[in-house]
Amino acid sequence: MPRLSHRILAALVVLGAVAAGCGPSSSTALAAQGLEPDEDGWYGNAVRTPHELPAVTFTDVADDREIRFDEAFTGDPTLLFFGYTNCPDICPIHLAAIASSMRAAGIGFDELDVVFVSVDPERDSPERIREFVANFDPRITGLHAELDVVAEALDALDMAGPVVEGPDPRGEGDLIGHPAQVIGFDADGVARRAWPFGARRSDWAADLPRVVDEWS
Repeated sequence: MPRLSHRILAALVVLGAVAAGCGPSSSTALAAQGLEPDEDGWYGNAVRTPHELPAVTFTDVADDREIRFDEAFTGDPTLLFFGYTNCPDICPIHLAAIASSMRAAGIGFDELDVVFVSVDPERDSPERIREFVANFDPRITGLHAELDVVAEALDALDMAGPVVEGPDPRGEGDLIGHPAQVIGFDADGVARRAWPFGARRSDWAADLPRVVDEWS
């Protein structure tokens, strides 16, 4: 399958784009095909509109501690992703590729925060989120909050809220449409890059050392 045009992917991941579906028939239910690099060598797309980590409070599922985005995730670069544990494609592919690339590059979680926020809090209990992120690496931060809090965080980033798409053919309840991109913030909490669904391990392996070296 050919690699996606970088211009097409850039159009899909601009903050404020419509939520991307997780259904097998949706346009995002593709194998990770890889991205084309920008002129500056980055595979993630530059975020043109300035956004900062929102001042919204979530529960860290690791210890049931309340944390606020803009306070907890400054000081180191952060990769932020909104998804849900029953997601059949986007969420596991992103998290697996990030965790694998960090291990391969020797990047520690003391250098780079990886944060997963559930957009399906009714089904995704803190325990379920904790088990889900542990499939990739238990040091990934899993966050839980009521849906109105999740919506507040998404709105602060000009990202579309979750949408129920219909029954999951696997019998897992409903499929949830959600933003398909991972947003990268620098150590000051400013959004710098967005990686769409389609990024594969080699793309992350190229960008993550730069995230740590240039954004810390």
